[in-house]
Amino acid sequence: MRLLQETVVLLLLWNCLESAHSRSCSMLFCRKSHSVSSPDGVDLGSPLFLTPYLEKGAIDEARKLSLVGELPGANVKSYSGYLTVNKKYNSNLFFWFFPALMAGHEKAPVLLWLQGGPGLTSLFGLFVEHGPYVVFKNLTVGLRDYSWTTKYSVLYIDNPVGTGFSFTDDDRGFARNQDDVGRDLYSALTQFFQIFPEYQSNDFYATGESYAGKYVPAISYYIHKNNPTAKVKINLKGMAIGDGLCDPEMMIGDYGEFLYQIGLLDELQRQYVDKQTDLSVQLIQQQKWVEAFQVIDTLLKGDLWHYPSFLENATGCTRYIYYNYMSCQAPEDFKYFVPFVTLPEVRRSIHVGNLTLHDKSKVEKHLIQDIMKSVKPWLGVLMDNYRVSGARFFTLC
Repeated sequence: MRLLQETVVLLLLWNCLESAHSRSCSMLFCRKSHSVSSPDGVDLGSPLFLTPYLEKGAIDEARKLSLVGELPGANVKSYSGYLTVNKKYNSNLFFWFFPALMAGHEKAPVLLWLQGGPGLTSLFGLFVEHGPYVVFKNLTVGLRDYSWTTKYSVLYIDNPVGTGFSFTDDDRGFARNQDDVGRDLYSALTQFFQIFPEYQSNDFYATGESYAGKYVPAISYYIHKNNPTAKVKINLKGMAIGDGLCDPEMMIGDYGEFLYQIGLLDELQRQYVDKQTDLSVQLIQQQKWVEAFQVIDTLLKGDLWHYPSFLENATGCTRYIYYNYMSCQAPEDFKYFVPFVTLPEVRRSIHVGNLTLHDKSKVEKHLIQDIMKSVKPWLGVLMDNYRVSGARFFTLC
């Protein structure tokens, strides 16, 4: 029966990730950070830092304070706040936790959701993909018809530091590699399970998409390595990755043929894409990580110099085209969640105060040496010890 339950969990994750694949990352969020100056008479509240309460043993107080206040529209019980992962640099990760909604699911698996980018907020997954809420044009929320949070408890974390509402006061607090990512996430998770100890024995699955194809193995491997001697053990059962970038050397070579077969490139354009991806692979093999990324960025992303990529010029469409080739632009409702979470009343309710909702630029800058590196060795260990599910095609958000 236990094996069957675990299988059902991963089948659900697989189905949800597959359905999300065609609409994975919002490019509408990538270029601008959003902060708020408090209008006269409007209370934005203060950021809630839970680590000091945990350190003095005030766990009940921490839980009570982290309860999310009323949102415009529908409301379900949830908790949010900041967990400090590096005191020296004042590095803090923002989380938003939704206990399973169905009665009797106190022992439901806990799923960690991490967005890609690098540097995209996990609130995208919450509001656009599989969380309990959908955001309407009038900036109110309703309940999603089919949500992961119906049967499973889901923990959304803005990861790494500098992503979304997460922040650091020092440039040295940003992650430079996946060891840094795993370390900070592990610190946040062990704190989370001390504040919510009733979930610690529940089955735990790390999940994510796109560049989280590295984050998910990073935190899973960190848990695997530390669990045997940890005071706060995490009941890791597996992980699920949708369209994940795990091993660029092996994965980027598929783009030319794929885009040609679905009619987005002609033969000459396909040959050019194949030539550029081959060049990127050669640079990876030479450990020229930044140069390898620059080739792929110019081909598919257009992030570094903020101009259209080759793919955008060739198709006349935004990069969204390779998430859903039946549509040339991102859906209109993709962009509603950002103005929603930066509303004064929402900021107050989710305990972020007037802190900035960051774009991806700083996180990507600090991880640029890491982007084209592989986490394949970690995946080998994890696949030998846990349930692992993933979609083959990758995206760089």
